[in-house]
Amino acid sequence: MHRLLENGKTIIEMRTKGGSAMTGEPFPCALVTVKARDVGSAVDRFLEHRGDARWVLIGHHAVQSHAQLWTAWIQTTRNELRSSMVARSVDAEFLRYISGTHHISEAFSRAGVGSEDALAWVVWLPSAEGVANDLGHLQPKAVVDAVFHSDLDALLSTLGWQKEAPEMHLSIAGMRRLGIDVDGWPDSRLGEALLSHVLMADDQSSSHR
Repeated sequence: MHRLLENGKTIIEMRTKGGSAMTGEPFPCALVTVKARDVGSAVDRFLEHRGDARWVLIGHHAVQSHAQLWTAWIQTTRNELRSSMVARSVDAEFLRYISGTHHISEAFSRAGVGSEDALAWVVWLPSAEGVANDLGHLQPKAVVDAVFHSDLDALLSTLGWQKEAPEMHLSIAGMRRLGIDVDGWPDSRLGEALLSHVLMADDQSSSHR
């Protein structure tokens, strides 16, 4: 992973192996307390006030590591650059990879915010610049805008939501909600199981996907 500064923006070049991110760089996101200050669900209000489809609201259980988020981002933006997304929007494509499924409706069911949920993750998907590899295929390079935190604060202020202390950790219960079969995986390899699940999103051979 390399970081450069260009015109006030952080350019992150991701080194990957098997499609997964090999970096500890924090992904742009925040754990928040959601509440219905106005009429309507938290999801509806978020969609109404977010700046664009690169802002994503994800269930508290569904975000478990920065490597997971970067891996899903790489897969998503690679498809975006190549105009090969399964979903119609970049946020839905990202949720599809987080959920490890080819089906959009299943992705929202697995990774979405429930009506009774008090916590959720607000995630911002950095835009990607395409860098051609040795075969001429475009690979994503993250462009993290310096205004992310101010835009996040403005959005949360509008929604009346509050940031909480980060609480990202591997959770077997959360993995099961994402559709991950953790049986047979030792605790030391749960992180690997999480990343494998992301990479299986394009595997249509399994009937449940």
